[in-house]
Amino acid sequence: MKVARKTLVAGAVLAALLPAWGCGLAAKGGSGGGGGETNLAVWHQLAGSGNEAMQELVDGFNAENPDIAFQNRVLADGEADTVVRTGISSNNPPAILQFEGFRQTEEYARAGLLTDITPWWEQHKSAFSYADGELVKQLCSADGKVYCIPLDVYTSNVLYVNPEVVSKYGLTVPTSVEDFKTNAAKLKGTGISAVSMYGGDGWPAAQWWQLLSIQRCGIETINKAAAQDGAQWDDECFLKAAQDVQGLAEAGVFPEGAAGSDYNAMMSLFLSGKAAFMETGTWFQQTMAETPPPFDVQVAPFPQVDPANPSSEQLGGINEGFGIPAKVGDKDASYKFLDYMATQKSGELFSKASVMNMMAGSDAALPEDLQPAWQQVKSAFEGGGQGFSTYFENLVDPSVGDQAMLNGAQAVVGQTMTAEEFVTSLQKAGAAAKK
Repeated sequence: MKVARKTLVAGAVLAALLPAWGCGLAAKGGSGGGGGETNLAVWHQLAGSGNEAMQELVDGFNAENPDIAFQNRVLADGEADTVVRTGISSNNPPAILQFEGFRQTEEYARAGLLTDITPWWEQHKSAFSYADGELVKQLCSADGKVYCIPLDVYTSNVLYVNPEVVSKYGLTVPTSVEDFKTNAAKLKGTGISAVSMYGGDGWPAAQWWQLLSIQRCGIETINKAAAQDGAQWDDECFLKAAQDVQGLAEAGVFPEGAAGSDYNAMMSLFLSGKAAFMETGTWFQQTMAETPPPFDVQVAPFPQVDPANPSSEQLGGINEGFGIPAKVGDKDASYKFLDYMATQKSGELFSKASVMNMMAGSDAALPEDLQPAWQQVKSAFEGGGQGFSTYFENLVDPSVGDQAMLNGAQAVVGQTMTAEEFVTSLQKAGAAAKK
């Protein structure tokens, strides 16, 4: 998951569009620190109302621990990957650091840059929902040891709806992917787009292909393709998903110049009433909580390729972990902060800020409009198997994900690359990275 997914539109952008409006010290795990000073800060990638909730958490922790003064630092879009890598390697890293997990957990742990918190996790995991789920293990574990804790959970299997545009133009909220094309035909010549989707960042376009690949291929096949073991990215199901995206682009479902602009432009188009629908993750709830839109946004499930045979598997899940860098000199404060995070009370801060989180019992504090999405999350966790796929670029080498996958999906949306060319180039990159 790229940082841009979690970075909410800047206030200056929306201003032009919208009106003003602990449990005691835990057992320690892992090696001793690197001997450097302890940087009493939590670095994270939450933004908007999520960052406000983190600030409340930091303030509450400091009030209960007057001898410790944690700072809250949100990492800005475009710099997070570099800052995380620099921070975790320095001799004065933050006491708590959020990173993307999965492949990064393995990379950082094997490089000796993360603290093994397995003893702490075993004592505290009952405070988390679905702590023994496969997705949590994939997020935070490497070589049988635990290096981070989950905080937030997202699903991208949602469609945001402008009911005013739907009513005015006689549209239908899609239940099948083909319904997008019918709506696009009705909107032709009106200056209104069926779907707000700008793929300039790469991931918004790739997300459409990933959602459709989950339906057509299934998560087990996706994991095999990522590992280049038992499936390939140019298999028929992945090609059909790419053809779905290409067909939507050719039918005018996406706005003109869809490949050029970024996520902020995508949100702005939708929030200004210039698009009927927008697909993005439930982190968008944080934008709406921070800056309420001028219309009553509705939420619907992302449509199915085959509504008669729907998939219950989801794209999203837990996409960042909070861990302790190995070079933290004195880890007492780090563990105290984890103690404070791992409570229902702390989880409710995020729930009230429209952040679905993993603290057991805190879901009752979620706003009403997020409860259906939470039910989808529960169904995915409780349905057996993995339930969720993380964003595919998190499963593969950057040469495959950040380059071939994100750039290729952007080109398909921009109609400068065919579906066949996309999956062929993706598989070529996957095979090369495997060598």
